[in-house]
Amino acid sequence: MARILVIAVLAFPALARAEEKDIYKIGIPRSIFRDVPPALLAFAGQPVKELMKTQAGIEGDTVNAPDAMAVARDIDSGKLQLGVFFGHEFAWAKAKYPKLEAIVCTAPRPRELQAFLLVRWDCEAKSLADMRGTKLAIANKSRDHARMYLAKKQADELGSESFCAIDKCDTVHDAIEKVLAGEADVTVVDSAAWSYFQKVHPGRSKNLRELARSDVFPPTVIAFKSGLIDESVIKSLRDGLLTAHENAKAARLMNLIRIDRFEPIPENYADSLKACLKAYPAPSAK
Repeated sequence: MARILVIAVLAFPALARAEEKDIYKIGIPRSIFRDVPPALLAFAGQPVKELMKTQAGIEGDTVNAPDAMAVARDIDSGKLQLGVFFGHEFAWAKAKYPKLEAIVCTAPRPRELQAFLLVRWDCEAKSLADMRGTKLAIANKSRDHARMYLAKKQADELGSESFCAIDKCDTVHDAIEKVLAGEADVTVVDSAAWSYFQKVHPGRSKNLRELARSDVFPPTVIAFKSGLIDESVIKSLRDGLLTAHENAKAARLMNLIRIDRFEPIPENYADSLKACLKAYPAPSAK
């Protein structure tokens, strides 16, 4: 009898551990929630946790990180199991940590993830090179890819010359209004903001024209380190997220984080990462 009790006591912790569910930590860089007030950051990842649990039965815990490379480093070292990356950030991260693999990508609103330089319809400039000495209006919370595109165009077409003044606005729509009113000459917008402005103001948007547009940026992905997580878990997560838009509760959660649906990784995704990395090299550690 004593022997049976000893065996039961020794076995109980193992049984308890077997019943415990693994908690998968998912890193989210500050860039993903750039327009979320710092006081709300602790709650911003909640929809992601709920989505993982609802669609894949996976217990998750979000971890806010200062930037995408910090997320990639912690995934590579095993401190994190998953991470969310903008497409250009994933290009930087995968170049340094080749074992990073994307599970699913998001379907952006609108479909093509681009940036645009907008001017008034009567502006005679044919490229940004013709805008030397003019005034730029830019939103304080412009999307990262819009800012990168503007910086690239400035370097390529303006060189050491630049704008005579920069008017910083609260929102992208405020910056567009500055151009329409003639208070600024050019602004940079992301495709989502531009599409929304055209939808809400179809008539007034015709008083603007696209001076230039970027190539399409790679979509946002959820990624992991190859070999770090069991393939069955990855399959559950992938399958669950790909069908999330069909579940009313999951659809509501995705709407909170501005996602229509998740999609399989495109066949040409590796090529688009290489092209993005070439056009927009990773910023230096300094």
